[in-house]
Amino acid sequence: MKINYPKSLPLVKMPKEAEFAIFFIKKELKSRTLTNDFNKMGFDGGVCISDFSDFIFSIIGLDDRSDEFYEWYLDQLDIFCKGVDLSDGTTLSKQAFDFYIHLLFKKQSFGKKR
Repeated sequence: MKINYPKSLPLVKMPKEAEFAIFFIKKELKSRTLTNDFNKMGFDGGVCISDFSDFIFSIIGLDDRSDEFYEWYLDQLDIFCKGVDLSDGTTLSKQAFDFYIHLLFKKQSFGKKR
C-alpha cells in the first residue's frame, strides 16, 4: 500500500533558527533572481535588491564577514538562483533549503581550519 503524504507536510521538525534562516534565504534568492532577470532584459535590477546576508550569517553563526567571504556568498547565491523558477514556489523552497545546507557546510569547514 502506498501512502500519498501531502507535499506541505514536513517530514522532519526543524529548529526555529533553521526555519528563520531558510525564510530569509528564500527572500534573498527571490530578490537576487529578480535582479538578475531584470539585468538580463536590459533593465536596472537595482530596485529589487535586498541584502539579508548579515542577518543570515548571524542566525547560522558564520563569523567571517570579510570581503572575500561576501564575494563567495554572492557567487554561490547566483549559482543557486539558476535553479529557481519564480513561477513555481517549490523550486525556490528547495534551493533555499539546499543553500542553507551549503552555508552550514561552509561554517563547518571554517571550524576545521581554526
